[in-house]
Amino acid sequence: MENDQIVDALELLIKLWDVHGINEFKSKNLSFAARALDKFPGRISNLSESELYAIPGVGKVVIQIIQDIAQTGTCPDLDGMIEQSPPGILDLLKVKGLGPKKVGLVWKELGITELDDLLAACESGQLEQLKGFGKSVQENVRTYILFLQENRKKMRINKAEDLSNFLLELLSPAFAHIEISGELARDCEVISTLVFVAQTADMFGSQSVIEAIEGFQTDFKQSSPFTWRGNYEGHLIPIEIHLVDASQFKMAVFQYSAHPEHLGLLNFYKLKNLSSAEEVYETQQLPYIIPAMREGLQEFSWSETYSPADLVKMSDLQGCLHNHSTYSDGKNTLLEMAEACRAMGLSYFGIADHSQYAAYAGGLKEEDVMRQHAEIDALNKNWTDFTILKGIEADILPDGSLDYNDRILASFDYVVASVHAQLVMDLDRAMGRLIKAIENPYTSILGHPTGRLLLSRPGYPIDTLKIVDACKANGVSIELNASPYRLDLDWRHVYAAMEKGVFVSVNPDAHKIIGLQDMEYGVRVGRKGGLLKSLTLNALALPDLKAFFAKK
Repeated sequence: MENDQIVDALELLIKLWDVHGINEFKSKNLSFAARALDKFPGRISNLSESELYAIPGVGKVVIQIIQDIAQTGTCPDLDGMIEQSPPGILDLLKVKGLGPKKVGLVWKELGITELDDLLAACESGQLEQLKGFGKSVQENVRTYILFLQENRKKMRINKAEDLSNFLLELLSPAFAHIEISGELARDCEVISTLVFVAQTADMFGSQSVIEAIEGFQTDFKQSSPFTWRGNYEGHLIPIEIHLVDASQFKMAVFQYSAHPEHLGLLNFYKLKNLSSAEEVYETQQLPYIIPAMREGLQEFSWSETYSPADLVKMSDLQGCLHNHSTYSDGKNTLLEMAEACRAMGLSYFGIADHSQYAAYAGGLKEEDVMRQHAEIDALNKNWTDFTILKGIEADILPDGSLDYNDRILASFDYVVASVHAQLVMDLDRAMGRLIKAIENPYTSILGHPTGRLLLSRPGYPIDTLKIVDACKANGVSIELNASPYRLDLDWRHVYAAMEKGVFVSVNPDAHKIIGLQDMEYGVRVGRKGGLLKSLTLNALALPDLKAFFAKK
């Protein structure tokens, strides 16, 4: 098993122990061991018993649990806890604002084990009556459950892409041609339906072929002679497979991959007998719009000034900013992360570990900062073609100040300023906090501006235009956090940044080597909003990047 899977199983066991009120010392001990294992750079399943003993917090009992999970994916303790817990408890544990002990209280005091019943308790005011809850907790729980229900059938782009490619392999033998279409073809950050266009001469026979493929579950009420609709077992996200003949295939791919608003701007439904996407635009004397931008938003006004050649590409990126190492909560060392970045052909790597306020993430105290800077200075002597930049992800504190004094902030090449705590804010509070941070003379990049986690946590409200204006006035770049869990700045607001001439930094927020690849999602989603190479911060050559930071 992979390390993440082992740690996830351990963390689930800890949560269930807390739900059931199992010995608190036992729970804390396993939690300490899980944190150490989470940062372990090697493969846990390959470790011997003596090597496991060397990891902080790992004793004889914990070793047996780890070995069982590594071999089977579970252990007797976890199986026992799951067996003793109503199935809905696992869903309650996903609710933000309810820790395991509160879940246990809700279960024991109110007999609630299902999300629908918990929502009803919020609606009736029952939840706030429990000790340690209150109105604010109740409202936060209610809001989050509604958010979960609204998004339960959707997928983030990375997961949707993996599933679509898997389904494409299953479907391809049955059709002359089949392509992924829909939102995924437009690089949408969240996918609500997986859409395919399949070429066939036998519509009815193709329906039967799809139904016969193991795992495909037909929705007979929603399907039609020309469109199969349903699901794939184990997944709630709807699937559509549009069946067309050879003469319709290319135009069908175009039609089902473009947003209806974009098609309306094209008068698409009046066009006949066109053989390519390029012809669609040529016949109406309109500029060509790349698939990702076919949203019916600002693509045509953008194209009055720019062309697809102006958009940033992965190959344009010169470096990688906002990354984490084992100095804070990363899984790989500073050197390992830098070498991986260098192997990608990039010329600079920016480390931005967490600051001291983020104690939960091993945030760097002053002595850690100095130690890291000394290591960077030593490493930089080894390369003539590559540079590590000294950065930090400094917490924006509740009052808008940054999480170090000016002397320490001045020691960095750049500062990514981000909100991580006290995320529940109204517009006025959020704007005051962010604007103050942007105006700080040491802020270089505003990190993940809304704090959202796609399909998991809505962001706090901001007035994006005012944020863009403040960044422009203060020489601050806005981050497009490229993690598929965030993709924040939202692509819809990239247009505003481009209009104002504000640099956008496509940052992977990588906590391990594989996370560096997430920059691809940032580039793809950034292109949706017209992200220009000329205004992509990490497309700058190193001397130009340093000049940008120096202006602060």
